[in-house]
Amino acid sequence: MTHIPAPAQYLLRVDDLCPTMHAGHWEHLRDMILESGIHPVLSVIPDNRDPDLSVSAPDPHFWQQMRAMEAAGATIALHGYRHLCAQHGRSLVPLHRFSEFGGVAFEQQVQWIEAGLAILGNHGLKPRLWVAPRHGFDRATLRALRQAGLAYLSDGFTRVPVRRSGVLWIPQQLWRPAEKATGLWTICIHPNTMTATDAAELQAFLRSQAVRFTSFERVIETFAEGVFPLWERAQDAVLTARFLLRAALRRATR
Repeated sequence: MTHIPAPAQYLLRVDDLCPTMHAGHWEHLRDMILESGIHPVLSVIPDNRDPDLSVSAPDPHFWQQMRAMEAAGATIALHGYRHLCAQHGRSLVPLHRFSEFGGVAFEQQVQWIEAGLAILGNHGLKPRLWVAPRHGFDRATLRALRQAGLAYLSDGFTRVPVRRSGVLWIPQQLWRPAEKATGLWTICIHPNTMTATDAAELQAFLRSQAVRFTSFERVIETFAEGVFPLWERAQDAVLTARFLLRAALRRATR
């Protein structure tokens, strides 16, 4: 039987990490992580070409910082390749209309993933899992990940990790801290768009709930089988539909 953690456990995932991210926001977030002693997932873009993520001057110490964070217990994730989300293919997690990988030919996806892994490896990093820009990936992506030796990804709205198409999906359901009673909950933070209010809210949550934060290593050890029972399929479908409805309402009221 699938074990639902009780009380709830949390993972912190930090996205869009690259040398030109918002330097001040990242420094504040990094200090919070180090103060709390948690082990986050750091989603690193291998070769950023997205102009929206060119916020600060290139940080010459970026890669050194990533190595230091990894050595201190953080887990590195491969966050796409260049973060250019120009494809209109349907994603397995259909939260956005455009993505980098969804709809791209399998061979091209393999090439991008292998190139991204090589770049991170050349910087001394050891990526353990995949994080798709804008949640955009398809079944060809899963095949490409398996071929490249990446057996884990962070996405989906289940309450526990589940195995789908040979890949263990570690859920990512939150974009701000929220107390939960049971389950594993990944909170995704973007340094570039983090506000002072967001930072204060996260810091308060880390200080009060640090003991309930887990790590990638503990998660994959605990949920190695990743059974996908019927009730978790329902949970995934309901929360996905809820997210899409809220997004549609926000667009309608603009």
